[in-house]
Amino acid sequence: MRNKILIISSEFPPGPGGIGNHAFNICNELNRRGYQIIINTKSDYVDQNQEAMFDLDRPYKIFRFRRKQTTLQTWIHRLKIIRRSIIKNNIERIIISGEFSIWTIPFIKIFRNVKITTIIHGTELGQNLHLKWTLFCLGKSNKIISVSNFTKSLIPKKLRLKTYVINNGIDIDKWSRINEKYTLDNYPILLTVGSISLRKGQYNVIKFLPQIIKEFPLAQYHCVGNYEDKEDILRLIKELKLNDFVTLHGILKHSELEKMYNIAHVNMMLSNNNNNTDFEGFGISVLEGNIYGIPAIGAKESGLEDAIKNNHNGELVDPDNIKEVIESLKNIFMDYDNYSIRSKYYAMDNKWDTKMNHYEKFIQ
Repeated sequence: MRNKILIISSEFPPGPGGIGNHAFNICNELNRRGYQIIINTKSDYVDQNQEAMFDLDRPYKIFRFRRKQTTLQTWIHRLKIIRRSIIKNNIERIIISGEFSIWTIPFIKIFRNVKITTIIHGTELGQNLHLKWTLFCLGKSNKIISVSNFTKSLIPKKLRLKTYVINNGIDIDKWSRINEKYTLDNYPILLTVGSISLRKGQYNVIKFLPQIIKEFPLAQYHCVGNYEDKEDILRLIKELKLNDFVTLHGILKHSELEKMYNIAHVNMMLSNNNNNTDFEGFGISVLEGNIYGIPAIGAKESGLEDAIKNNHNGELVDPDNIKEVIESLKNIFMDYDNYSIRSKYYAMDNKWDTKMNHYEKFIQ
């Protein structure tokens, strides 16, 4: 049936991950528009009971696969689940998201000639041992959707001919706004939401913080997200004597994250551009912060160029240039009310229901 769509995603809630949340929002929007959705994803992140409760509460079917003893057994198991979903539901259209899901494309094409639309987020295109295989698999996809112009620029020219850019959207209704911000005179609160890594830019912010504090003596920096190397980031904080200025929250519940957005003033996304294996494909936390009127400072030459409209809902900087970072902070704080208002409107302009109008054109 033409209204049935199989979505194969490398991540999916209730586990963490931007790719999973992206797939979740697409599922919800397509479901609201009358499509019958079937999900294939892995079961690696959280307790099985938590997953089961989450899945029961969805208006669509979710089929999860668990890892087997070997990688080969895991892949055979996953492909069997996908094949069964396609045949049982007479699937004609598939949306694929995430690197490991992309690798299933050639095998799917062997046993069923279905129309495949693949979403690329940026992390799939890092310079690693798998890149050639990933690009080969993308070549088998009927259409490719990139979440940013930057991500599109990373793929070979011949694949760009069938690649279209649809920026990430935001589900505004799931965020509560309390408006409890402290005044800028007392607490300029800087925030980064995302796994603590070179890609998200927390290291750059922390390295710059001593100079930022000279300009804004009461500045506080909050990091929300899991750690790639907790000892390493704690060592850096200690070396720079920043224990009183940096707070590492780890992963927060949604209600606790809402509170952080409510009190923060600037979203800091100084993503490292020098890492060819991992880079920021868009930066959904920019839009999340925009809902609360939080402007962002983000890295040039990254997917953040699509998330941040310069001098509108934030400013774009060289993430290695402390002078540009401090100048942007000054610019934002000097005109904070206008930056904040524009940020809220920018979030409204990027709601998921608007983005879904574009997606529908490409999955037909």
